[in-house]
Amino acid sequence: MQPATAYAGTQTAGFYKSVDEGKTWIAQNQGLTSMDVRSIAVASGLVLAGTAQGVYSSIDGGASWHSLGLESLDIAAVAILPSATSSTVFAGADNGTAGSGFLLKSEGLGGSWAVVKGNFPGDAVVASLAVASAPSGGTDPPLLAGTSQGLYRSDDRGATWSPLAGLPTSDFNIALFNPANADQIYAGSDGDQGNGGVFRSLDRGASWSSFGAGLPIKPRITALALQPLNPAQVVAAAWNPTTGSAGAYRIADPAATVAGVTASALPSASSHPSATPRAGAGGPAPVRRSSGTPAYATYAVAVTALLALGAVAVTARLAALTIPPRVQGGALRPATLPSSLRSVQHGLRRSIAAAHHPVETDPERGFG
Repeated sequence: MQPATAYAGTQTAGFYKSVDEGKTWIAQNQGLTSMDVRSIAVASGLVLAGTAQGVYSSIDGGASWHSLGLESLDIAAVAILPSATSSTVFAGADNGTAGSGFLLKSEGLGGSWAVVKGNFPGDAVVASLAVASAPSGGTDPPLLAGTSQGLYRSDDRGATWSPLAGLPTSDFNIALFNPANADQIYAGSDGDQGNGGVFRSLDRGASWSSFGAGLPIKPRITALALQPLNPAQVVAAAWNPTTGSAGAYRIADPAATVAGVTASALPSASSHPSATPRAGAGGPAPVRRSSGTPAYATYAVAVTALLALGAVAVTARLAALTIPPRVQGGALRPATLPSSLRSVQHGLRRSIAAAHHPVETDPERGFG
């Protein structure tokens, strides 16, 4: 995988790939039967796409796709945990029968899925999945699941899961491991009760602190990304449901300590995404997650998922376009999309996912 490679999913135009850090994009949909791509994961030459009609895999960088099943489910999150002989793949759903289980696991690429049970809540909608780059307290890299009922961690390839306590909220859109230190975790919360924001743990999730004092008041976080060569710097996409404002923010913490963490708006934050309600002048058409949570309003904006390996500038630009699904009103000004993506301005359904790994890039470039 080249550091300049980035993948993007759209709601109605399928899967896109860029090999020049997001300057140009090419559609790659051979074998995809669902053009609503919700989530993306990459590991060991394998690409996974979670769609509105199941999971797809590609072993040629997205040039062609093969169905792995789960066609009846909306897949909001996917993850790959490689091993010496095969890969364990995970899928998180945001629809289905309440209590039936929204996290699924498959050993290999045979498409044989099993619901993750045990101490993982059967009615927790899964919004994000993350795999650490190295073990942390176990023999295998740990996994994170951001859900509507809290943040969960597994250290045994998804066999058992433990809730991470000490957080002021329970609805998590995104969670990331520090690629340089798997003991450090970053989480972004939707904050249903006004407790949204970015949180960080330096001790594998045993304790947490708020991260980013300069973020808007009571922000709802829809995306997080880490600077590959300086993971203490984070890009967060935040919005305020009261004012309707949204933007991308850089959270800088050079000393990697809890004290002194500040956030500042990126230049792209001043241009808010264009938001067009799906239904008439009376307002957006509400949609509902199967778990029975409050109604959502879906807007036509940009991409549904983004995974950039080293392409930090891509994440910074597109993070500002992540209008969340819960906006109920507010005037949002137009944003500028990359020209090659302007024709695929399709609605954000649930989340935008970004993942980064240490790569050889210019350390002075930062977030660009």
